[in-house]
Amino acid sequence: MENIYKPRIDRIIHVQNALSEFRNELLQNRTSRIVQSDNDIKEAMGFTGSSNTFEKLLESVDVGEHLSSPKDIAVFTFNPGKIQNPASVVGKKIPTKAMKFKCVQYASESRLGSFKRAVEAKLRYSKHKYMDLSLEALPVKDLVPYQEMLLVIRIYEPFKHKTGQRLRHPRFSHEFHVLSSQFLTELKDKIYCNCDAGPFYEISENRSLWNERNNSNDTPKSGFFFIHDTFYNDLRQESHHDYSAVVRKWAEKQSMIGELRSERMENTRFADLQFRIGYPQLYQHQGNCEHLFVISDCRLLAATDVLSRARYPLLVSYALPRHIPCNICGLCEVRYVVRSSVREIFDPAYVCQSCLELYHYKDGQKIEDFELHRYISSRINVSES
Repeated sequence: MENIYKPRIDRIIHVQNALSEFRNELLQNRTSRIVQSDNDIKEAMGFTGSSNTFEKLLESVDVGEHLSSPKDIAVFTFNPGKIQNPASVVGKKIPTKAMKFKCVQYASESRLGSFKRAVEAKLRYSKHKYMDLSLEALPVKDLVPYQEMLLVIRIYEPFKHKTGQRLRHPRFSHEFHVLSSQFLTELKDKIYCNCDAGPFYEISENRSLWNERNNSNDTPKSGFFFIHDTFYNDLRQESHHDYSAVVRKWAEKQSMIGELRSERMENTRFADLQFRIGYPQLYQHQGNCEHLFVISDCRLLAATDVLSRARYPLLVSYALPRHIPCNICGLCEVRYVVRSSVREIFDPAYVCQSCLELYHYKDGQKIEDFELHRYISSRINVSES
Protein backbone atom coordinates (compact mmCIF):
# COMPACT_ATOMS: atom_id res chain seq x y z
CA MET A 1 0.00 0.00 0.00
CA GLU A 2 2.90 2.36 0.66
CA ASN A 3 3.78 2.18 -3.06
CA ILE A 4 0.52 4.06 -3.69
CA TYR A 5 0.33 6.39 -0.67
CA LYS A 6 3.92 7.51 -0.26
CA PRO A 7 4.99 7.90 3.41
CA ARG A 8 6.82 11.03 4.52
CA ILE A 9 8.75 9.15 7.23
CA ASP A 10 11.02 6.27 6.27
CA ARG A 11 11.57 4.80 9.71
CA ILE A 12 9.33 1.87 10.66
CA ILE A 13 8.89 1.45 14.41
CA HIS A 14 8.53 -1.98 15.97
CA VAL A 15 7.16 -1.34 19.46
CA GLN A 16 8.83 -4.31 21.18
CA ASN A 17 12.20 -3.55 19.59
CA ALA A 18 11.92 0.13 20.56
CA LEU A 19 11.26 -0.86 24.18
CA SER A 20 14.30 -3.15 24.17
CA GLU A 21 16.48 -0.34 22.77
CA PHE A 22 15.43 2.00 25.57
CA ARG A 23 16.14 -0.65 28.21
CA ASN A 24 19.58 -1.36 26.73
CA GLU A 25 20.39 2.35 26.83
CA LEU A 26 19.51 2.47 30.52
CA LEU A 27 21.76 -0.52 31.20
CA GLN A 28 24.66 0.90 29.18
CA ASN A 29 24.41 4.13 31.17
CA ARG A 30 24.54 1.99 34.34
CA THR A 31 21.25 3.36 35.55
CA SER A 32 19.98 0.82 38.03
CA ARG A 33 16.80 2.71 38.81
CA ILE A 34 14.70 5.56 37.47
CA VAL A 35 15.04 8.80 39.42
CA GLN A 36 11.57 9.96 40.44
CA SER A 37 12.01 11.58 43.86
CA ASP A 38 14.57 13.35 46.04
CA ASN A 39 15.35 10.08 47.83
CA ASP A 40 16.26 8.50 44.48
CA ILE A 41 18.66 11.39 43.80
CA LYS A 42 20.19 10.94 47.24
CA GLU A 43 20.77 7.22 46.67
CA ALA A 44 22.13 7.75 43.15
CA MET A 45 24.65 10.29 44.50
CA GLY A 46 25.68 7.99 47.32
CA PHE A 47 25.07 10.83 49.77
CA THR A 48 25.78 9.74 53.35
CA GLY A 49 25.04 12.97 55.21
CA SER A 50 21.94 13.87 57.20
CA SER A 51 18.56 14.69 55.65
CA ASN A 52 18.86 18.36 56.70
CA THR A 53 22.20 18.68 54.95
CA PHE A 54 20.78 17.13 51.79
CA GLU A 55 17.77 19.49 51.82
CA LYS A 56 20.09 22.49 52.12
CA LEU A 57 22.09 21.14 49.19
CA LEU A 58 18.94 20.91 47.07
CA GLU A 59 17.95 24.47 48.01
CA SER A 60 21.39 25.76 47.01
CA VAL A 61 21.07 24.36 43.49
CA ASP A 62 17.41 25.30 42.95
CA VAL A 63 17.74 27.36 39.77
CA GLY A 64 14.06 28.31 39.64
CA GLU A 65 14.06 29.81 43.11
CA HIS A 66 17.32 31.75 42.73
CA LEU A 67 16.56 33.18 39.28
CA SER A 68 12.89 34.08 39.78
CA SER A 69 11.49 37.43 40.91
CA PRO A 70 8.03 38.59 42.05
CA LYS A 71 8.18 41.18 39.26
CA ASP A 72 8.50 38.57 36.52
CA ILE A 73 5.76 38.55 33.87
CA ALA A 74 3.45 35.57 34.30
CA VAL A 75 3.96 32.85 31.68
CA PHE A 76 0.88 32.24 29.56
CA THR A 77 0.38 28.46 29.73
CA PHE A 78 -1.09 27.02 26.55
CA ASN A 79 -4.04 24.87 27.54
CA PRO A 80 -6.00 23.77 24.44
CA GLY A 81 -9.73 24.33 24.67
CA LYS A 82 -9.55 26.85 27.51
CA ILE A 83 -9.34 30.58 26.86
CA GLN A 84 -8.04 32.56 29.80
CA ASN A 85 -9.23 35.97 30.91
CA PRO A 86 -6.98 38.77 29.56
CA ALA A 87 -6.65 40.17 33.08
CA SER A 88 -5.12 36.93 34.34
CA VAL A 89 -2.54 37.01 31.54
CA VAL A 90 -1.61 40.66 31.58
CA GLY A 91 -1.19 40.59 35.35
CA LYS A 92 -1.41 43.58 37.67
CA LYS A 93 -3.06 46.74 36.42
CA ILE A 94 -0.53 49.29 35.16
CA PRO A 95 -0.69 52.61 37.09
CA THR A 96 -2.14 55.54 35.14
CA LYS A 97 1.00 57.63 35.63
CA ALA A 98 3.18 54.87 34.16
CA MET A 99 1.06 54.74 31.00
CA LYS A 100 2.38 58.22 30.07
CA PHE A 101 5.69 56.64 29.07
CA LYS A 102 5.99 55.33 25.51
CA CYS A 103 8.00 52.27 26.60
CA VAL A 104 5.20 51.21 28.98
CA GLN A 105 2.59 51.73 26.25
CA TYR A 106 4.57 49.61 23.79
CA ALA A 107 5.08 46.87 26.41
CA SER A 108 1.37 46.84 27.24
CA GLU A 109 0.37 46.62 23.56
CA SER A 110 2.87 43.84 22.98
CA ARG A 111 1.49 41.78 25.85
CA LEU A 112 -2.11 42.28 24.70
CA GLY A 113 -1.10 41.34 21.16
CA SER A 114 0.51 38.14 22.38
CA PHE A 115 -2.68 37.28 24.25
CA LYS A 116 -4.84 37.85 21.16
CA ARG A 117 -2.63 35.62 19.06
CA ALA A 118 -2.80 32.91 21.72
CA VAL A 119 -6.60 33.20 21.78
CA GLU A 120 -6.72 32.74 18.02
CA ALA A 121 -4.61 29.62 18.38
CA LYS A 122 -6.89 28.30 21.12
CA LEU A 123 -9.99 28.80 18.96
CA ARG A 124 -8.72 26.01 16.73
CA TYR A 125 -9.21 23.68 19.70
CA SER A 126 -12.54 25.12 20.88
CA LYS A 127 -14.47 22.18 19.41
CA HIS A 128 -12.44 19.65 21.38
CA LYS A 129 -12.97 18.51 24.94
CA TYR A 130 -9.88 17.55 26.93
CA MET A 131 -10.31 15.07 29.78
CA ASP A 132 -9.20 15.86 33.31
CA LEU A 133 -6.27 13.49 33.88
CA SER A 134 -5.63 14.46 37.49
CA LEU A 135 -3.56 11.84 39.30
CA GLU A 136 -4.84 12.36 42.84
CA ALA A 137 -7.91 10.09 42.88
CA LEU A 138 -6.43 7.15 41.00
CA PRO A 139 -7.21 3.49 41.72
CA VAL A 140 -4.31 1.17 42.52
CA LYS A 141 -1.08 2.35 40.86
CA ASP A 142 0.02 -0.96 39.41
CA LEU A 143 2.10 0.35 36.49
CA VAL A 144 5.85 0.95 36.76
CA PRO A 145 7.20 3.94 34.81
CA TYR A 146 9.59 3.26 31.92
CA GLN A 147 8.77 -0.46 31.87
CA GLU A 148 6.49 -0.41 28.83
CA MET A 149 5.55 1.79 25.88
CA LEU A 150 2.64 4.20 25.62
CA LEU A 151 1.03 4.84 22.23
CA VAL A 152 -1.04 7.92 21.35
CA ILE A 153 -3.78 7.06 18.85
CA ARG A 154 -5.96 9.68 17.13
CA ILE A 155 -9.16 8.39 15.53
CA TYR A 156 -11.14 10.30 12.91
CA GLU A 157 -14.78 10.26 11.89
CA PRO A 158 -15.82 8.18 8.87
CA PHE A 159 -16.29 10.06 5.62
CA LYS A 160 -17.44 9.36 2.09
CA HIS A 161 -15.25 9.94 -0.93
CA LYS A 162 -15.91 9.43 -4.63
CA THR A 163 -13.27 9.23 -7.33
CA GLY A 164 -12.82 12.60 -9.01
CA GLN A 165 -14.01 14.63 -6.02
CA ARG A 166 -11.72 16.81 -3.95
CA LEU A 167 -10.50 14.93 -0.91
CA ARG A 168 -11.59 16.60 2.32
CA HIS A 169 -9.54 16.51 5.49
CA PRO A 170 -10.90 13.92 7.92
CA ARG A 171 -12.63 15.30 11.00
CA PHE A 172 -11.09 14.45 14.39
CA SER A 173 -13.21 12.20 16.61
CA HIS A 174 -11.28 11.13 19.73
CA GLU A 175 -7.82 10.31 21.05
CA PHE A 176 -6.62 7.44 23.26
CA HIS A 177 -3.52 6.50 25.21
CA VAL A 178 -2.92 2.73 25.09
CA LEU A 179 -0.28 0.49 26.65
CA SER A 180 1.99 -1.74 24.61
CA SER A 181 0.93 -4.75 26.71
CA GLN A 182 -2.74 -4.37 25.80
CA PHE A 183 -4.54 -6.30 23.06
CA LEU A 184 -5.95 -4.56 19.99
CA THR A 185 -9.45 -5.67 20.95
CA GLU A 186 -9.26 -3.55 24.11
CA LEU A 187 -8.96 -0.44 21.97
CA LYS A 188 -11.62 -1.59 19.49
CA ASP A 189 -14.15 -2.02 22.29
CA LYS A 190 -13.48 1.57 23.40
CA ILE A 191 -13.81 3.27 20.02
CA TYR A 192 -17.10 5.12 19.73
CA CYS A 193 -19.08 5.30 16.49
CA ASN A 194 -22.82 5.84 16.21
CA CYS A 195 -22.90 3.17 13.49
CA ASP A 196 -22.44 0.59 16.26
CA ALA A 197 -25.98 1.42 17.39
CA GLY A 198 -27.29 -0.03 14.12
CA PRO A 199 -28.50 -1.62 12.00
CA PHE A 200 -31.04 1.15 11.48
CA TYR A 201 -34.27 -0.54 10.46
CA GLU A 202 -37.22 1.11 8.76
CA ILE A 203 -39.59 1.73 11.70
CA SER A 204 -42.37 3.99 10.39
CA GLU A 205 -45.03 1.38 11.23
CA ASN A 206 -43.62 0.49 14.66
CA ARG A 207 -41.17 2.91 16.27
CA SER A 208 -40.46 0.59 19.21
CA LEU A 209 -39.04 -2.01 16.81
CA TRP A 210 -35.61 -0.38 16.75
CA ASN A 211 -35.19 -0.47 20.55
CA GLU A 212 -36.31 -4.11 20.80
CA ARG A 213 -33.86 -5.36 18.16
CA ASN A 214 -30.84 -3.24 19.07
CA ASN A 215 -31.04 -3.67 22.84
CA SER A 216 -31.08 -7.45 22.50
CA ASN A 217 -27.52 -7.74 21.20
CA ASP A 218 -24.58 -6.09 22.99
CA THR A 219 -21.82 -8.41 21.74
CA PRO A 220 -18.79 -6.93 19.92
CA LYS A 221 -19.30 -6.36 16.19
CA SER A 222 -17.12 -7.58 13.34
CA GLY A 223 -14.27 -5.35 12.22
CA PHE A 224 -10.55 -5.06 11.53
CA PHE A 225 -7.54 -2.78 11.91
CA PHE A 226 -5.26 -2.41 8.88
CA ILE A 227 -1.82 -1.39 10.20
CA HIS A 228 1.27 -1.22 7.98
CA ASP A 229 0.75 -4.34 5.83
CA THR A 230 -1.44 -6.52 8.09
CA PHE A 231 -5.18 -6.94 8.65
CA TYR A 232 -6.00 -7.59 12.31
CA ASN A 233 -9.47 -9.16 12.35
CA ASP A 234 -11.76 -9.39 15.36
CA LEU A 235 -12.79 -13.06 15.35
CA ARG A 236 -13.75 -13.46 19.00
CA GLN A 237 -17.26 -14.64 18.10
CA GLU A 238 -18.22 -17.40 15.68
CA SER A 239 -20.64 -14.98 14.03
CA HIS A 240 -17.86 -12.48 13.24
CA HIS A 241 -16.90 -12.02 9.60
CA ASP A 242 -13.43 -11.64 8.11
CA TYR A 243 -13.97 -8.37 6.21
CA SER A 244 -10.40 -8.38 4.99
CA ALA A 245 -10.69 -11.62 2.96
CA VAL A 246 -12.24 -9.95 -0.08
CA VAL A 247 -9.71 -7.10 0.09
CA ARG A 248 -6.75 -9.46 0.23
CA LYS A 249 -8.15 -11.46 -2.68
CA TRP A 250 -8.49 -8.26 -4.72
CA ALA A 251 -4.97 -7.07 -3.74
CA GLU A 252 -3.38 -10.28 -5.07
CA LYS A 253 -4.33 -9.15 -8.59
CA GLN A 254 -2.85 -5.65 -8.19
CA SER A 255 0.76 -5.15 -9.25
CA MET A 256 1.40 -2.04 -7.12
CA ILE A 257 0.19 -3.57 -3.85
CA GLY A 258 2.56 -5.86 -2.00
CA GLU A 259 1.74 -8.90 0.08
CA LEU A 260 -0.94 -8.31 2.72
CA ARG A 261 -1.04 -10.50 5.81
CA SER A 262 -3.85 -11.37 8.22
CA GLU A 263 -3.76 -11.88 12.01
CA ARG A 264 -6.31 -12.25 14.79
CA MET A 265 -6.93 -9.02 16.67
CA GLU A 266 -7.64 -10.73 19.99
CA ASN A 267 -4.20 -12.43 19.93
CA THR A 268 -2.17 -9.33 19.03
CA ARG A 269 -0.74 -6.82 21.48
CA PHE A 270 0.35 -3.31 20.58
CA ALA A 271 3.90 -4.39 21.38
CA ASP A 272 3.73 -6.71 18.34
CA LEU A 273 2.93 -3.89 15.89
CA GLN A 274 5.17 -2.15 13.43
CA PHE A 275 4.17 1.15 11.79
CA ARG A 276 5.26 4.63 10.76
CA ILE A 277 4.52 7.54 13.09
CA GLY A 278 1.79 9.75 11.61
CA TYR A 279 1.01 7.44 8.66
CA PRO A 280 -2.77 6.87 8.25
CA GLN A 281 -4.06 3.43 9.22
CA LEU A 282 -7.59 2.04 8.86
CA TYR A 283 -10.29 0.79 11.21
CA GLN A 284 -13.33 -0.75 9.47
CA HIS A 285 -16.48 -2.09 11.09
CA GLN A 286 -20.21 -2.48 10.46
CA GLY A 287 -19.50 -3.68 6.93
CA ASN A 288 -18.34 -0.48 5.23
CA CYS A 289 -17.88 2.12 8.00
CA GLU A 290 -14.25 3.22 7.65
CA HIS A 291 -12.25 5.34 10.10
CA LEU A 292 -8.76 6.64 9.48
CA PHE A 293 -6.50 6.75 12.52
CA VAL A 294 -2.88 7.62 13.15
CA ILE A 295 -0.39 6.63 15.83
CA SER A 296 0.97 10.08 16.59
CA ASP A 297 3.44 9.11 19.33
CA CYS A 298 5.16 6.05 20.76
CA ARG A 299 7.20 6.60 23.93
CA LEU A 300 8.05 5.16 27.32
CA LEU A 301 5.41 5.32 30.02
CA ALA A 302 6.51 8.18 32.30
CA ALA A 303 5.99 8.87 36.00
CA THR A 304 3.70 11.79 35.06
CA ASP A 305 1.31 9.48 33.15
CA VAL A 306 -1.69 7.71 34.65
CA LEU A 307 -0.22 4.64 36.37
CA SER A 308 -3.40 2.62 36.80
CA ARG A 309 -3.81 -0.17 34.26
CA ALA A 310 -7.59 -0.20 34.73
CA ARG A 311 -7.80 3.29 33.18
CA TYR A 312 -6.37 2.18 29.82
CA PRO A 313 -7.15 2.57 26.97
CA LEU A 314 -7.40 6.11 28.32
CA LEU A 315 -9.65 8.62 26.55
CA VAL A 316 -7.65 11.86 26.39
CA SER A 317 -9.76 14.14 24.20
CA TYR A 318 -12.77 14.04 21.95
CA ALA A 319 -14.61 16.30 19.52
CA LEU A 320 -17.75 17.99 20.78
CA PRO A 321 -20.87 16.65 19.03
CA ARG A 322 -22.28 18.65 16.14
CA HIS A 323 -25.78 19.82 16.95
CA ILE A 324 -28.26 19.25 14.10
CA PRO A 325 -31.51 21.16 14.74
CA CYS A 326 -34.86 19.79 13.71
CA ASN A 327 -35.67 20.74 10.09
CA ILE A 328 -39.20 21.71 11.10
CA CYS A 329 -39.00 23.60 14.42
CA GLY A 330 -35.29 24.39 14.33
CA LEU A 331 -35.07 24.10 18.12
CA CYS A 332 -35.24 20.54 19.41
CA GLU A 333 -32.68 17.78 19.06
CA VAL A 334 -33.03 15.43 16.09
CA ARG A 335 -34.34 11.97 16.91
CA TYR A 336 -35.42 10.56 13.53
CA VAL A 337 -34.53 10.63 9.82
CA VAL A 338 -37.44 10.85 7.36
CA ARG A 339 -36.94 9.76 3.74
CA SER A 340 -39.13 9.87 0.61
CA SER A 341 -41.80 12.08 2.18
CA VAL A 342 -43.88 14.44 0.03
CA ARG A 343 -44.54 16.59 3.09
CA GLU A 344 -40.88 17.48 3.59
CA ILE A 345 -38.81 19.94 1.54
CA PHE A 346 -35.61 18.07 2.45
CA ASP A 347 -34.79 14.46 1.64
CA PRO A 348 -33.63 13.13 3.97
CA ALA A 349 -35.22 15.30 6.66
CA TYR A 350 -34.04 15.38 10.29
CA VAL A 351 -36.91 15.81 12.75
CA CYS A 352 -37.43 15.75 16.50
CA GLN A 353 -39.86 13.55 18.43
CA SER A 354 -42.59 16.18 18.74
CA CYS A 355 -42.52 17.36 15.12
CA LEU A 356 -42.59 13.78 13.85
CA GLU A 357 -45.76 12.98 15.78
CA LEU A 358 -47.51 16.27 14.91
CA TYR A 359 -46.54 16.49 11.25
CA HIS A 360 -46.30 12.88 10.04
CA TYR A 361 -48.82 11.03 12.21
CA LYS A 362 -52.48 11.47 13.12
CA ASP A 363 -54.08 9.32 15.79
CA GLY A 364 -51.00 7.07 15.60
CA GLN A 365 -51.39 6.46 11.85
CA LYS A 366 -48.98 7.61 9.11
CA ILE A 367 -49.94 10.59 6.95
CA GLU A 368 -48.85 9.85 3.39
CA ASP A 369 -46.07 7.36 2.72
CA PHE A 370 -42.48 7.76 3.98
CA GLU A 371 -39.55 5.86 5.45
CA LEU A 372 -38.46 6.40 9.05
CA HIS A 373 -35.12 5.59 10.64
CA ARG A 374 -33.69 6.25 14.09
CA TYR A 375 -31.03 8.96 14.36
CA ILE A 376 -28.15 8.59 16.83
CA SER A 377 -25.96 11.60 17.58
CA SER A 378 -22.16 11.46 17.68
CA ARG A 379 -22.08 12.25 21.41
CA ILE A 380 -19.47 10.19 23.26
CA ASN A 381 -20.46 8.67 26.57
CA VAL A 382 -17.51 9.81 28.70
CA SER A 383 -18.65 7.88 31.78
CA GLU A 384 -18.17 4.58 29.95
CA SER A 385 -14.72 5.60 28.71
